[in-house]
Amino acid sequence: MKVAVIGAGNSGCAQSIKLMQNGHQVNLIKTSHSLHDDNFEQLLKTGEISCLDTTDNNREFSLKPNMITRDIEKGLEGAEAVMILTQSLQHRELAKKISPFLKEGQIVFLIPGNMGSTQFANHTKGKHIIYVEGESTPYDARIIAPGKVEILFKNVRNAVSFLHKEDEKYLPVVTSLFGTHKYLRTNIVESTLHNPNMVVHTIGTIMSASRIEYSKGEFWMYRESFSPAIWNLVEQLDDEKKQVIRAYGGKNAINYLDACKWRNEEDLSIDSLQVFKNYAATGGPKGPASLDTRYIYEDVPMELCMLEKLAAEKGISTPIASALITIASALKSTDYRMMSYEISDVKDYIQ
Repeated sequence: MKVAVIGAGNSGCAQSIKLMQNGHQVNLIKTSHSLHDDNFEQLLKTGEISCLDTTDNNREFSLKPNMITRDIEKGLEGAEAVMILTQSLQHRELAKKISPFLKEGQIVFLIPGNMGSTQFANHTKGKHIIYVEGESTPYDARIIAPGKVEILFKNVRNAVSFLHKEDEKYLPVVTSLFGTHKYLRTNIVESTLHNPNMVVHTIGTIMSASRIEYSKGEFWMYRESFSPAIWNLVEQLDDEKKQVIRAYGGKNAINYLDACKWRNEEDLSIDSLQVFKNYAATGGPKGPASLDTRYIYEDVPMELCMLEKLAAEKGISTPIASALITIASALKSTDYRMMSYEISDVKDYIQ
C-alpha cells in the first residue's frame, strides 16, 4: 500500500523502515519544528533513512522513502493508509492541520491512540474515514545520529481498536502493514488504558524523581525503578485501570505484567515478571535523563488523567492514579489535568 507516515522522530523513522521492508511505499511527513529538526534536515539532504537494526543481527542499511516532505497535502495525496506517529499531546492540533486533506476510505492509524481518533473524527464528520488506534509501536527505536535510527526491540503481538465498531472488518488491512496487529480490543477506552506507558513510564519516573535528577543521565528506569514496593503500586494502579475498562464494556482487563508478556514474548508459558526483567536487561532503553520527559509530560495528561476522568464519569474512585497525577503536577509545577481531554471531547464515541 501507499502509506503516509506523519511524525519523523525515532518512531516514525523506525516504522517507515519496517513498512518499506514489508513492501509498502512510504511518504514521510513532518508537520512541526518542535522536535528532531536536525534529524529531518539530514533525511531531506540524503533522501534516505539509515538504520541499525538490532532485531536483525545488528544489520546496517539505508532505505529511500518515496517522499520526505513538510507539505501535508502533497504527502497525503493518494495514500491508502495514514499513520500518526507523533506524540499524542499533538493530536488535537494535528487533527486541525491534516483533516482537510483526508479522503473517503482512508485508514488513519494512531499509535499511541490515547483516544486521539475522536479529535480527528470531530473534524471529518460526513466522511467515511476508518480510524484505528494502537497501544504501542511494533518496533521500539531511538535516533542515534541525524538521519540514523536504531531499532531496539520488536513487539511480537499488537492489539488495536477501531473508533467505529463496523470498521473492524478492516483489521486484515491494518495487519498487513506490519504483520503484528492481528488482535482487537473491545473499544478505544480499553486500548487507551492498556497503553503500557500509562503504568510503567509514570510510576517508574515519578517514584524515581530524585534518582533521575541525581544521576545526571546515568539512569536505566526499567532496570532500577521497579522494586517490590513499586510493584505493589503497579498492582493497585492495575486494579483501578481494570475497573474502568470493565465499566466501559471492555472484555480484556488484564494486569500490566501480563499485557507486557503478551506483547513482547513469543513463549507465553514464561512467568510475566521474568519477561519484564528480560526486557529490562536486554531491550529496555536508557533514561529518562531528566524529569523533562514525555514519560511525564505526555503520559500523565494523556493517560493517567484520562483514566481519572473516565473513572469519575462512572463514579469509580482512583486514589493511586489521582495521587500520581498530583505528585507529577507538583514535581513539574504544571497542572496536567488541564492538558488532557475533557469527557465532553470524547463522550460521543464512548459508552
